[in-house]
Amino acid sequence: MMELNTDIETLAKTVTGRVIRGAVKAPFNSFETDTRKLKSGEFFWAFKGAAHDAHVFLEETLEKNVKGWIVEDHKIGRFTAYPEFVIGVWDTLKALHRLAAWHRNRFPIPVAAITGSNGKSTTKEMLKSIFEHVGPACSNLGNLNNQFGLPLSLLELQSAHKFGVFELGASKKGDVFEIGTLAKPTAAVITNIGPAHLEYFGDLETVFRTKTEIIDCLAPGGTLVYNADDKYLEVLKARKMNKIGFGWCGGADLKIGDRAGALELRFKDKTVIVNLPGKVRYNYLNAAAAAGAALAAGLDLAAVKAGLEAFTPPPMRMQTLKIKDAVIILDAYNANPASMRAALETFFNSGDFPKPWYLALGDMKELGKYSAAYHAELGRYLAGLGAEKIFLAGPEMKAAADELLKTGPAPGGTHAAEVAYDSDPAAWTGELRALITGQKGSFLIKASRAMQFERLIEGL
Repeated sequence: MMELNTDIETLAKTVTGRVIRGAVKAPFNSFETDTRKLKSGEFFWAFKGAAHDAHVFLEETLEKNVKGWIVEDHKIGRFTAYPEFVIGVWDTLKALHRLAAWHRNRFPIPVAAITGSNGKSTTKEMLKSIFEHVGPACSNLGNLNNQFGLPLSLLELQSAHKFGVFELGASKKGDVFEIGTLAKPTAAVITNIGPAHLEYFGDLETVFRTKTEIIDCLAPGGTLVYNADDKYLEVLKARKMNKIGFGWCGGADLKIGDRAGALELRFKDKTVIVNLPGKVRYNYLNAAAAAGAALAAGLDLAAVKAGLEAFTPPPMRMQTLKIKDAVIILDAYNANPASMRAALETFFNSGDFPKPWYLALGDMKELGKYSAAYHAELGRYLAGLGAEKIFLAGPEMKAAADELLKTGPAPGGTHAAEVAYDSDPAAWTGELRALITGQKGSFLIKASRAMQFERLIEGL
C-alpha cells in the first residue's frame, strides 16, 4: 500500500515538474496508474507504454471524479475540463523514477536488489522469508521488476518496514543500472549468468555486462553477493569491495553442502542445516544467494535457517503436486537452457521422484539466433536420461525432437524413450493427462511462460 505522506509542492519539485492547477500545500499520498482501478478522489498518473498511452484516457478519469493528474505537459492542452490538481512533467516515466529514488532515500534500512539469468523471483521470496523472521519487509509483487514495476514497488516502502528486497529484470544493456540506481541497494545479488533473453542481449558477454551493472548501483559500503560457481561471475572474486561469494566450490565464502538431502550452509566458523520445503536441490543456489544477502544485512545463520525453512515456494517454480498416485513437478513459469538443465538434473538425480519418469517440455523462448542450437543440445541430453516417454511441443522444440529421435538411447541404455512431438501441445495433452490420472510415476512439466503449460493439468 502506497503512503507517500507528502504534498503537491514537494511532489512537483521532486519529479522536476510544475503545479498547473491546485493548492501547492495540499496533501499527496498515493496515485493510481490503471483507469480500470481508479476510484473517486484518487490521483491518476498517466504513462506511455509500448502499446498504450494512458493520456488518451484522461477524459474517462474525469467521469470517475479523479482528484488530480500527473501528466506530460504537451498532452493536456486540448481539454476543456480538468480535475482539481494537475502536475505537469516532461516525461511521466522519468518523473516516476525520480519520485521512487526520493522515496527510497527516506528509509535508512537494508535493501537487497537481485538480478541474474535464473532464480531471481525464488531468491527474492526466500530472502523476504528470512527478513520477515526478523521484521516486516517490502518487496515487489509478482514480476513487477522492470522500469515501471520496480519504481512502483519502491513506492510501497513504509516506516514499518525493516527491510527491502527487490528483483531487477532486464532485456537490454543499461536496464539494470537504470532501475538499480533507484533501489540503491545495500546488498546487490547476482544469481548467475546464463542464456536467457538472448534474442535481446545477443550474447552471454552482454548478459554479464548487463547483470553486473548492479555493482555500480550499490549504496556506499554496500556488499556484492555473487555466485562463485558461475564461470562468468568468478572474476568478481578479484574486486576490491565488500563481497560474499556463494557456491559449492572451495573458493566460496558461503559454502553449500548436501547433508543427507538437506542444505548445509557454512559461513566463517558457523554451519547450519536447512530443510528446504520440497527438498529440491535445484533451489540450493537460490537459498545460498538469499542467505548471502541476509548475512550482508547483518542477520546470522540462525535467522537464515528459520526463514528458509518457513519459505513457501512460488507457484509454477519446481512446484510439487500430487495427482492421484502421480507426482507432478510443475515448473512452467519460465525456461531457458540453464534452468531446463537444472530442472532435469534435479528430477532425474535427486532420488526424490519415483519411476517411471515422464517429461512434458515446451519451447525455451527468447533465444534468438541461438534457439535451434540450444534446443538441439537439449535433445541430445534428453536421450540419456531414462525417461519412459517424452512429450515435446512448440515450434522451437522441433529441433530437440529431431535430435532426440536421431540420437537414440545413451550407450548402455536399455531403450530409447518414446517421443511425442507437435507444435501444439493439444495433440498429446489427452494422452499425458490419462497417464497422470491412470498410474504411478513422476512427471516434469517445464516450458517458457508463453507456452502456458500449467494448462496441461488444469482440473486434475
